[in-house]
Amino acid sequence: MVTPEDTADFSSISWMDGTDWVTTPSQQRSRKTLQKVLATARDMFVNQGFEETTIAAISRSSGVSVGSIYNLFADKHSIFLALYEHYRSTREAQIGEMVAQPRWQTASAIEVIRFHIEIVFSSSRDDAGFLRLVERRRAVDVNFYHTLARAEDNFCQVMHDLYRRHAGEFDHTDLETAVRYLHYVIRGAAIWSIMPPERDDPFFTVANPSYQEETLRMACRYLGLAGG
Repeated sequence: MVTPEDTADFSSISWMDGTDWVTTPSQQRSRKTLQKVLATARDMFVNQGFEETTIAAISRSSGVSVGSIYNLFADKHSIFLALYEHYRSTREAQIGEMVAQPRWQTASAIEVIRFHIEIVFSSSRDDAGFLRLVERRRAVDVNFYHTLARAEDNFCQVMHDLYRRHAGEFDHTDLETAVRYLHYVIRGAAIWSIMPPERDDPFFTVANPSYQEETLRMACRYLGLAGG
């Protein structure tokens, strides 16, 4: 069974904040201009809504002329995609650093599951506003849906590399598919907790240790982990 010791240490992963993951080109003038546009657009998309935000509004708020913005981006969809790519590449690099740590050579199966949940829950907590934007764009933009699906599949492959070290402990002959299915269940639980911003039931929040514990129990049972 999952014990209190298994769930007590849902460590808070420290993610690079939005001021850092909005990366920029090397030339100083271009860097400052692009950073102003991306940072302003991100805040406006998150706080006002994507459809409600115009290039003209981004120009006014950022102090960058409309012409300069169009020299950088074809439209606001391109701005959003650039924001997502910066976000994705930064988070993937951070996850890669965490996965490369020597601890995974001796970590237990339940530690791998806990780590999987920590990544999804902590990013949903810290990046809630941007991830709500991502979900809304996924629902209406089929091309972005496929972009996001590829990124999620890449993450599942990274996690599968950790899970397969314990393949004999799980009750699944197709572990790769099981990890993908489990990921989308965990991701769904996290996204549900941040959409909309305020939940009626405080139990269903990614910051609630009890919600994390129940997610861990569910994951262990689905994977058929002995004693889960």
